Amino acid sequence: MIILKYWNSKHDIAFADWQTVYQLPQKIKMLREVYRGELYYRMPGSSKRTSYKQLKRGVEKKQIIIHEEIYLLPF
Repeated sequence: MIILKYWNSKHDIAFADWQTVYQLPQKIKMLREVYRGELYYRMPGSSKRTSYKQLKRGVEKKQIIIHEEIYLLPF
């Protein structure tokens, strides 16, 4: 269970903290990367980046809960 604390309605992105960011409604975890000294997020398999500053501008405090399946190894 992941609790997301912040929501950006313009980009449909929710934050648990600056490291854990999800694209909603698909519930896809976004990748973090640093480009030219700035923090960016992008979807896996995509080259389009969204900056942390841009996401932080329209952020609202809203609690969203995501349930993830547990993948256990066979050993």
